[in-house]
Amino acid sequence: MTNVYAWPPVGAVGSEWSRIAPVNRSRSLISGRRYVSAHARERRVVTLEATALTNGAMGAGYMEMLKRFLQGGEHLVRLYNYAINSIFDDAERDTSMQSYPVSWEDGGDPVDWEDDGAAVKWFTGGFVTGTGSTAGGLNFVTVSGYPPNSLVALPGEFLTFYGASTVTTQIVAPAYSNASGGAIVRVFDALVGSGVVSIGTRDTGVFEVLNLPRSVQPLEGDWKYTWSFQEVFADEVPGGFTEVDPWN
Repeated sequence: MTNVYAWPPVGAVGSEWSRIAPVNRSRSLISGRRYVSAHARERRVVTLEATALTNGAMGAGYMEMLKRFLQGGEHLVRLYNYAINSIFDDAERDTSMQSYPVSWEDGGDPVDWEDDGAAVKWFTGGFVTGTGSTAGGLNFVTVSGYPPNSLVALPGEFLTFYGASTVTTQIVAPAYSNASGGAIVRVFDALVGSGVVSIGTRDTGVFEVLNLPRSVQPLEGDWKYTWSFQEVFADEVPGGFTEVDPWN
């Protein structure tokens, strides 16, 4: 069993969250025609820079303990990412653009809600609904419930769609609401059916460390730990993942 450790409470001062999609390339010697085909699945890659004196000068200690938990790279890390850039204040997003699923419990046991045999999902925060569609090879979600005549989405932001299944995708182009609070948002992945839409969410994945950083402490001032990660999928790990949070 492989442990997946939570990232410690250490903020990043620099980050890269990108994707690699390896391909094979060849060209015909006769016609010059170019041939390209994927030879491996797409993966996310992450670089994080964390400072030693963050979180009350606890950053370096957290980094060293995470390195020990990973045991040279045998174990993995769960990472989260937000949009590449944002012009919105978090409090504004929480009330007008984001919906959060609510879970119910009774004595610690989960409680399921149904309506005529169909599962009922509960949400808190802003309530925005949308319907997915595809046209001309591009994917869209038509949404309603936003403030009128406003910018509601930026390219690179994450959108979570709570439909028959929960899908998090990225927004391709800016989207503006009309006078009625409706908007058409272009997204990267196809969304099927109707559901609750939340813009400004975050992406997550499980990653292996490509290098365990070593960082020299200077006589004075702050110093950095630079991490490089590559995504790992559950079906690649015998026995699957065991999520562990040693920081709380």
